[in-house]
Amino acid sequence: MNYDDFIKNYYEIFKRAMFFSIKAWREGLLALEDCIDAEKADNRDIFEYGMRFVVDGTDPELIDKILSNIINQEKDEYSKTLKIIQEEAVLSIQAGDNIRILAAKLNSYTDLPFDEDSILEGN
Repeated sequence: MNYDDFIKNYYEIFKRAMFFSIKAWREGLLALEDCIDAEKADNRDIFEYGMRFVVDGTDPELIDKILSNIINQEKDEYSKTLKIIQEEAVLSIQAGDNIRILAAKLNSYTDLPFDEDSILEGN
């Protein structure tokens, strides 16, 4: 994966995480069940797979262990970083972190500028 692909995928993950975070805040974690992409979860996409565990009420330490084991198998550095970002999003959503905190956490894995106002407006 090259840097441009990394950035494109990062923005997709970021938007999905923000959507899940806001929905969980408004409606609760169980409301996320219908939002999970089952095919991606079945293929162990870190975000979708992890959110399935969150909805099931799995302990965060166990989720971290499972997802970290999958991430550690990744050889490509950009792909590995994206998976780490996805795991961070999963655990942050489960913890009920404020959307600003979630955005700051995810952005900290990149060299992109952090414009909190744009993030909170959905841009």
